[in-house]
Amino acid sequence: MPAGSRILGTGRYVPPRVVTNFDVMKMMETSDEFIVERTGVRRRRHAEAGVSASDLAVPACREAVADAGLSMDQIDLVIMNTITPDHADPGCAFFLQAKLGLPGVPALDIRQQCAGLIYGLAVADHFIRAGTYRHVLVACAEVLSTRIDGSYDGRNIAILLGDGAGAMVVGPSDQPEQGILSTILHADGRYAKCLYTAAPGSALGRKEHVTKDDIDAGRVHFRMDGKAVFQNGVDKMSEAVFESLRANGLALDDLDALVPHQANLRMLEAIVERTGVPKSKVFVNVEEYGNIASASLPIAFHEARQSGLIRPGSLVLLVAFGSGFVWGSALVRM
Repeated sequence: MPAGSRILGTGRYVPPRVVTNFDVMKMMETSDEFIVERTGVRRRRHAEAGVSASDLAVPACREAVADAGLSMDQIDLVIMNTITPDHADPGCAFFLQAKLGLPGVPALDIRQQCAGLIYGLAVADHFIRAGTYRHVLVACAEVLSTRIDGSYDGRNIAILLGDGAGAMVVGPSDQPEQGILSTILHADGRYAKCLYTAAPGSALGRKEHVTKDDIDAGRVHFRMDGKAVFQNGVDKMSEAVFESLRANGLALDDLDALVPHQANLRMLEAIVERTGVPKSKVFVNVEEYGNIASASLPIAFHEARQSGLIRPGSLVLLVAFGSGFVWGSALVRM
């Protein structure tokens, strides 16, 4: 069995359609100044009608497999995370698996929201360490533009949302000091309703799956307690930085790069201030893409590699926080 696992390749895909804050102003009552002041977001990408989460994931996955120096038929397991699946069921991983031409290869759906990449890497790492699989493809894709609610109750999150996909190929490493050094996972379901979508759902106390009243009342859209999400996001991602360093016997100065979930620029600024990580080591692209939920982190990681912030040998910490609440970290030596 291998000593561990490592990230062999990365890929990302964003739709070509750029949506500025001024375009968002046509969808709902808001302003460029308000969006920038509250979130730091200036642009995001929106997919065209008929483009699904698995459609976005395909080019990201192909790029990641090619970057790993592999062919698609060398993938042993597909893991996919999304909160905007192609259909209510079955899991989106099955639609992605078919589009990648991998019949017979196991496909696993996870629902870890914005922390999907961290959880996906943890699953891949353990399967590879156990010798069960050799090459695992982890994909995160979102079409959040299909879930925009420009009403008063929904626009606090709608102004953030973008579309895109990111992917990683994880494979074996024979060097214990290289690769995925640790993954640390957390969740606290007591806060699940601070950011959630009520309908459809079996907890609504009726037999109907979804009703017109659900639509009219906004139960089919995200609802967020912005203050609770912001404060917990800052707290938990900041804590995740130090927890990961302690677990590996490292100091803050040992890090070459911090890649956080791109939730909101103000949240990222608060995390930088809280942790003391130099801004030059923190990768940020939320201004360009908005919040793409689970896809934000793999896209950011891929672009951090392209920018030169992450190089061979770099010690990189990924941290994420999402609805659930769910959060975690992955420490990687490239």
